[in-house]
Amino acid sequence: MQLLWIIIFIIGGYLIGSISLARLVTHIADPGQDLEHVAIPDRNTGGTTQLKTVGATTASMILGPKIGGMIGMLDILKGLLPTLAVRLLFPEQPYFLFTGAAVVIGHIWPIYFRFRGGGGLSPALGTFLVLDPLGILISVLLAFIIGIFILREISFSIMGGPILFIIWIAVFNGNWIYIVLTLLINLILFLAVWPDISVHLKAQRDGKTDLTTSMDSIPMGQMMKKMMEKMGLSPNKKEK
Repeated sequence: MQLLWIIIFIIGGYLIGSISLARLVTHIADPGQDLEHVAIPDRNTGGTTQLKTVGATTASMILGPKIGGMIGMLDILKGLLPTLAVRLLFPEQPYFLFTGAAVVIGHIWPIYFRFRGGGGLSPALGTFLVLDPLGILISVLLAFIIGIFILREISFSIMGGPILFIIWIAVFNGNWIYIVLTLLINLILFLAVWPDISVHLKAQRDGKTDLTTSMDSIPMGQMMKKMMEKMGLSPNKKEK
């Protein structure tokens, strides 16, 4: 590996990641809307929780889950395309993961928007798709199953995929550089989403929310709930 190439790809990835597609799409779809001050309603308390991130979830709260989902897919491509391009150019080197990690950092802390961006999950998934598409798809599916049906915790069902992907890479790949960079991206994601997760966990401890309410409060959770209902399943706890 050459340090110069790593620096170039980190800078390039960060600048690409700093492009806020949520802000761009929202400006096109509804120029009068402001993504900087969006709150999630708490149906149990009647209050709201201010979102600390500006990304696909934030846009979904204003523009609806369909446009939010489209933004999420665009953010996945934002991580996937530059990472894939670098891997194709340098197939024997791990430069592509440095690029992907930098895209995630730029997405979370964009230089163009006072370092306030999204949670980073979508570009991270795009990066991991380049590294091992089967592995990340299985990891995301397992996280959904474990989070909803075993832990009954929506935070894990959403964020658990990248965590389980660490185990997949360690077991089925074994390249220590890939393992370290996968761990690094997970650490970046954790730092980005912890403020929102801590609020959610505190609400759970105080009995102010449950799995169903949590799923209803965010667009991704709403989509998960609809999928479960189509399969004849319910997120509600079984009565004792």
